[in-house]
Amino acid sequence: MSAEIEIVYTDERYVEGFNRVVDIVARERRYLAMTRGFPMESSRWFVNHMAKNKYPQYFLLDDGELVGWCDIAPKEILEFSHVGNLGMGMLAPYRGKGYGKKLLLRTIAHARDVSHLEKVELAVFESNDSAMRLYASLGFVIEGKRIKARKIDGRYENEIEMALFL
Repeated sequence: MSAEIEIVYTDERYVEGFNRVVDIVARERRYLAMTRGFPMESSRWFVNHMAKNKYPQYFLLDDGELVGWCDIAPKEILEFSHVGNLGMGMLAPYRGKGYGKKLLLRTIAHARDVSHLEKVELAVFESNDSAMRLYASLGFVIEGKRIKARKIDGRYENEIEMALFL
């Protein structure tokens, strides 16, 4: 880690880094719903979609290299478009140092100030205590629990549904 940690708004030039970091975090098989990242073209479409619509998506950079992300993507169906889904992740060496909170605060501020969003929803595995504490510290509340929502490596994971009203 360098002294050059910064948070930047989404841009096409970060697509490859975003794709790489999502894949690394997914392969940990612990934090994300999937166990592999998305195809490059899917990542490119998503980043361009977020930027074009000025939706909240921010990246954590270390000396220019992407090491984390946070985004809030509005739901596509018109009657649900006031709600956004939160996605975030960070490479292991950057966790537990306060970067996730800064990244999340910046993304939420954008959602409040720039977008039409009224509510942010997320799903987090019950085993991810640190993430649940982070979300709760910023005002997210538990709305529900999906029992045995995921089965991976022979283990079941409960999924906690949380939300923040903007």
